[in-house]
Amino acid sequence: MGKKIGIIIPSYNQGKYLEQTILSVLENKQHVDMQIAVIDGGSTDESIKIIQKYQEQFTFWCSEPDKGQADAINKGIRALPECDYYMWLNSDDVYEDEYAIKKIVDFAEKRSAEVCYGYSHFIDEKGKAIGEYPVEAYSKKNLGKRCYLSQPSVLFSRKAYQTVGELDASLHMCLDYEYWMRLATKYSFVMIPEFIGCTRMYGETKTATMQQKHLQEGMKILLKYYGKVPMQWVVTAFLEDNKNRVVSYIPKRLLMVVLYCGKNRIIKKYIEN
Repeated sequence: MGKKIGIIIPSYNQGKYLEQTILSVLENKQHVDMQIAVIDGGSTDESIKIIQKYQEQFTFWCSEPDKGQADAINKGIRALPECDYYMWLNSDDVYEDEYAIKKIVDFAEKRSAEVCYGYSHFIDEKGKAIGEYPVEAYSKKNLGKRCYLSQPSVLFSRKAYQTVGELDASLHMCLDYEYWMRLATKYSFVMIPEFIGCTRMYGETKTATMQQKHLQEGMKILLKYYGKVPMQWVVTAFLEDNKNRVVSYIPKRLLMVVLYCGKNRIIKKYIEN
């Protein structure tokens, strides 16, 4: 018998894109043994009507206040205890095509991988591909420098989930990056050379509007798992604080040299804020 895949859709006031996300998952459901959990955080837009439109296709859904995206994902996984693998798809993202999930599940099975990831496109508000996520071959060392895994294109096994535990619900920006780091303490990841998920980029996304929070969380987890924060993170933090000043035009390589002696002060400032 084939493996069962659990797809969790965390959602909150994303009615503009939610139906596209759901349809993308349902297209994939034709080709794999799938259970779906839609976890809505108590949306006040048209999201509930959209969820109810497809509710017969879901194993579980709810709409209630939660502690954020990570909490919603944990709730969704707990609602799908029979699944062998898990993925989550944010309510403004989609899969590359209707065979995306089958491709990554089959690849993980063939390679006996507990964690598997693939390529990913950036898409705009209309769903048009506008670039590629900078995915790299797996290296635990390099994961401590940058997040080169695109979240919609990552699959992990129930065994891995049970080994490292739930996502950290205290994180709101780097919840996926921290989880990859935690998984990397126990497993080597396998990369499939196929496009799997698509990340939507637009002005209102968390990534676009909460850079300082992202840097703060990122620095904390880098110190926790790697004991240091790479200079490129320090430079990014400095530029974020000085984006309207002349110093923001200084080449990044030069800034790495200039800021090296004061890096601990910058890191401390971000972590303590």
